[in-house]
Amino acid sequence: MRLLTKTTLWYLVFALIMFTLGGIIAISMVRTVVNRETDYELRTTLRQIRNAASFENGLEIFNKSKSIKIREFPEGVVIKTDTIFKDTLIYLKRTDRVEPFRKLITNTQLEGKFYHIEISNIFLEEEDIISVVSWIIIRLFLFLTAALMIGNFLISKKLFRPFEHLLKSLDNFRIKNNEPLSTVATQTQEFQRLNQFAEDMTNKAMLDYQNLKEFSENASHEMQTPIAIAQGKLELLLESPDLTEQQLSLVHTTQQSINKISRLGQALTLLTKIDNKEFSSKESMDLSKIVVSNVANFKELAEMQGIELKEDIEPKVKIQIDAALADILVTNLLKNALQHNIENGWVKVKLTKEYFEVVNAGEVPKLPPEQLFQRFKKNNQSKGTLGLGLAIVKKICEVNGCEVNYHFEAGKHLLRVTF
Repeated sequence: MRLLTKTTLWYLVFALIMFTLGGIIAISMVRTVVNRETDYELRTTLRQIRNAASFENGLEIFNKSKSIKIREFPEGVVIKTDTIFKDTLIYLKRTDRVEPFRKLITNTQLEGKFYHIEISNIFLEEEDIISVVSWIIIRLFLFLTAALMIGNFLISKKLFRPFEHLLKSLDNFRIKNNEPLSTVATQTQEFQRLNQFAEDMTNKAMLDYQNLKEFSENASHEMQTPIAIAQGKLELLLESPDLTEQQLSLVHTTQQSINKISRLGQALTLLTKIDNKEFSSKESMDLSKIVVSNVANFKELAEMQGIELKEDIEPKVKIQIDAALADILVTNLLKNALQHNIENGWVKVKLTKEYFEVVNAGEVPKLPPEQLFQRFKKNNQSKGTLGLGLAIVKKICEVNGCEVNYHFEAGKHLLRVTF
């Protein structure tokens, strides 16, 4: 839900509560005003009766009214004069129902005689008051709702334009493009601070990215030169005719360590490049051809290890991925299946439009399945692997929207990449 929409809804909820409370207060105020006006009319009628008492048959004229009752007390009776108001119900024939009335009751002395006077006036019903006030409140609320929606739509076009532009710029921002964030000038202080914060953060991210990229590239490049020199010196040393068996063993072990350092540098550089999304040239790749090619390359190695390599590859399986990453993904999974196999074992490769699967025979894993995809985690520490193959596979899957899962059951290791 958009910020402006959410704000409008909260305003409407608040307005609804306020209008409800306002309606209750308005009903109470209208009731008070109606009572006061009705009482005023009753007092006015009483004054008219008192004025008419000085005229002949003046009281008889008022007594003919159905809403006025005048009764004379017997001569010589002195009655305490007082006036009270009360609400009552009176049946009306014309409406055929009982209606609420306001009644004035008083005992008063007129021209030396005492009279009991009752004056009634129809009273505005509670339901009528509620109905009228509710009618007004509902229409005001609907008008306010329409005004808020139209107003917010018009305001958002101008007031929130810098914010919308910033969101769009952040969505299109790519750290490797080394282009500054685009913002719109605004007079709103909050948007100014937000723009400044976004610009500072993106500029720092680009600087850190460039520094990290240069460091990894320089480190990888500079490592290769001394490693190549060391390998060359060791090869020359191996050609020496007077080396003992122990010396040959030491030289061979040193060569393996240097090769491992070289492969480690290349693997870490590859992971850094994947993290930095340098392999972003995604295209529709025929994964079937890549799998067939890699299976053919590994068959000779599998035969040398006494491992049977079988494949079930569906033709023309295409996915959106960088060509280099697709080849690395397949290579690492096949290499992992051969390295972590058993004597006279087997490997089965299956590719469909839904997934790529590599199953191989092997020993019971010594690590929990969730740790196998972590860097430098190996099921068999004695083997000369780096522990980065599956970590690279995991990273490739993450940047390409795939999912990789591992499962072991009944002597079978299953690795599946779901597209």
